[in-house]
Amino acid sequence: MKVFKWILLIVTIIIIALIGYGIFAFTQIKSNKQKDLGVKYTIADYNQAVKEKAKVDVPIPGALYLGSTFKTEGSQQVDLTLSDAEVSAIQNYSNNLKGPINNVQIKFLGGKKAEASFVTNFTYQGRKINYPIYVKGDVYNTGAKSFGVKVDKLQAGALSVPGVITKRAESEFTSYVNNILSGINGLDVQKVEINNGSVHFVGTIPTKASGL
Repeated sequence: MKVFKWILLIVTIIIIALIGYGIFAFTQIKSNKQKDLGVKYTIADYNQAVKEKAKVDVPIPGALYLGSTFKTEGSQQVDLTLSDAEVSAIQNYSNNLKGPINNVQIKFLGGKKAEASFVTNFTYQGRKINYPIYVKGDVYNTGAKSFGVKVDKLQAGALSVPGVITKRAESEFTSYVNNILSGINGLDVQKVEINNGSVHFVGTIPTKASGL
């Protein structure tokens, strides 16, 4: 009976600790603002990147959010460099209406390193989930339609996400993005260089992309 009481006490302490950590984690996430990477942009940056540099016809930018159904047409060879502001603008204006993220800031640091800051924007079990996320790590090309990611740091608000969860998120995100890339007809990634403040891309891309 004594052993049973001690086991019950230990289990109770563990449950209380988990609940306490859960409350702490929730307050750490909710009580903190998005990390500002200093990347500023407007719709002009989007237009310059998509229409002038990439020369891709995108009828409705907000229809190409992460997770959307889309189709691509044509193929063209490009050799272009996009700035932090331009890449951030592409992701923000593609996702700010229906996508799972908004207020996107992407900053290229050079040597495969990049960091990103954004706010989640989705509904789970009828509840809006709006948490500030910060991530830093390596991004590297692994094939004609695939990339690899190695996360150095992942934060939700001011809470540093534990390594085990970070590794799972890293794997899930890589699979998710590469699955999207595999469906882009006309895409052939030949070279990607991450520089300080920009990314240099060489390869083929579609001439038109439309959400369905």
